[in-house]
Amino acid sequence: MAAIASIAAVPSGRASEWNYGCKGTLPVFDNSETIIFNRALLVLQPTRWLKGTLRDFIARDATDDTIAIAQAKDENSGLAQIMMFTLLDHPDKRLTLTEKSSKTISDNREKMDAPRFVQITTYTKVYRYVSDFGYMGPFDVKMDCMNYQVSAPIR
Repeated sequence: MAAIASIAAVPSGRASEWNYGCKGTLPVFDNSETIIFNRALLVLQPTRWLKGTLRDFIARDATDDTIAIAQAKDENSGLAQIMMFTLLDHPDKRLTLTEKSSKTISDNREKMDAPRFVQITTYTKVYRYVSDFGYMGPFDVKMDCMNYQVSAPIR
């Protein structure tokens, strides 16, 4: 009985975590519109509405109250060469980002408690933006991007 009770008392924790995303300014209306996306969501909004950092948005839960207009077609693709997002109310409408260039700005790996680590890689990327909703494009968008990973404990 004591063994079962001790197992039940162990707090649950995340095995690992992986999030990524980018933000940039669209070259429309004198650069007053921002595009920002994470693993699940894409938002187009006036730049003056942007609150928080890219890391805050990357960590955001898709179920949080948000002003997202599109969702990722594949949440497990990472920062792929071609990323597609579909309009929430009309999945037949899509926005495509095709990577034209990428430069790694930093790649930091830090040890955590237990045999775990966190790795944060930041990039500057240029994407070709094409959409059949919102701002049609095509045009190039320079974006600040981040890949955030927490490893699973090694046993």
